[in-house]
Amino acid sequence: ILVKGTVGDGFTGDIGLDDMSFLGCTLYNGNLPTISTTTSGTSVPATLPMNNCTEKEFVCRASGHCIEMIQKCDFRPDCSDNSDESACAMEFCDFEDKNQCGWYQPALEQMSGNYSIHITNIFKWELGRGANLYPGQEKHCPLIDHTTFTEEGWYLFADSSNGEFGHVADIATPVISLTGPKCKIVFWNHMNGSTIGSLEVLCKTSNKTSKLWTQSGSQGPQWNRAEVFLGIRSNFQVVFRAKHGVSYMGDVAVDDISFEDCSPLVIPGRPCTSDEFTCANKYCIPKDNLCDFVNDCADNSDESPTI
Repeated sequence: ILVKGTVGDGFTGDIGLDDMSFLGCTLYNGNLPTISTTTSGTSVPATLPMNNCTEKEFVCRASGHCIEMIQKCDFRPDCSDNSDESACAMEFCDFEDKNQCGWYQPALEQMSGNYSIHITNIFKWELGRGANLYPGQEKHCPLIDHTTFTEEGWYLFADSSNGEFGHVADIATPVISLTGPKCKIVFWNHMNGSTIGSLEVLCKTSNKTSKLWTQSGSQGPQWNRAEVFLGIRSNFQVVFRAKHGVSYMGDVAVDDISFEDCSPLVIPGRPCTSDEFTCANKYCIPKDNLCDFVNDCADNSDESPTI
């Protein structure tokens, strides 16, 4: 049994424990529930419904229906209860419910395992709003969010009053199993201040991290829209990386993050129509999408020179 205390954003709050007791702890003679082994970061009930699924399949929580593991976290609900899309990257997040929609900071999770390290003053992503700013902070941090355009609205930002020049703060999605050919991430960013650093969007797989988009320097005192094409990818994470500038005068913030057109293609249970092109992998796409420099078929057969 582990009792974990987490440091808040200031010193005016201590946690105390006293008079701890274990009651009614005699040996239990009944049957304990079995706990399924799942990937890290996935919360599941202690017991699963009756099923004949293999270890390479996902068990739908309500029905016990089996689906391929790659159908989990692919932006398309394949289970009747949507359980295959729980604990996954959310299609849209505006932070208004004051949670981070599954985005997490790997570096902070590693540090939290070492109880001697205090993470209060580390350069990191956190939720913020204009109503919580101190006087003068609005010169380099958003006074209003992009969702509600009020001081009460929430956003995600990397506070440059923590950390030092060159420090990096990463925040990532849970693993996304598969996306479709037109998938993109759209978000609004706020980068204002004389010494602001940079913001990057990265794609991370098990053995490789690639940069998809970057922006540095002050972009003005307003929210700016950004769009990053993802396309067909599998078993990857999207990472926002903020880099600390030379001083505290510049915070990077993001809001209203959405994944658009990210569901994978589905092979129809019918022949393709006369207005559609039959891909080599049996997918159907509109003929207008042929030879448009976009891999709409997922196997590039719609861009073949032999068409």
